[in-house]
Amino acid sequence: MHRYMVISLVLIIGLGIGSIVPAATSWWYDIHHAGSALSSINAETASTNDDSAIVTYHFGLEQGILSVIEGTPGAGGRVVVTGLNVQAWPKEMLDIVPKVEFYSLDEVQSFIDTVNEPLWQE
Repeated sequence: MHRYMVISLVLIIGLGIGSIVPAATSWWYDIHHAGSALSSINAETASTNDDSAIVTYHFGLEQGILSVIEGTPGAGGRVVVTGLNVQAWPKEMLDIVPKVEFYSLDEVQSFIDTVNEPLWQE
């Protein structure tokens, strides 16, 4: 019976460590790494429960500073995020930025991440 108690304790300690370590490392990673540009947006204000009211987003570009704006391109709207510096972006991307329309903030973040990839910087 002594052997079973030792095996049980080893299993309990192993399961405890196996569940605590991943949680602690993900918490540590979140503290020491900057989030995305859109991570500070409150999800409740960005989403809607009404399927008939589709929210779209577009970019506003002014003096090398990019803003994400609610609404269709060319129309005014609530500014969601501002202050994204795009002076290092290629000219081709800056030409299409005011014409692009997005249906979610995930699409906006994906576009920003794609443009910031080293492939486009060459």
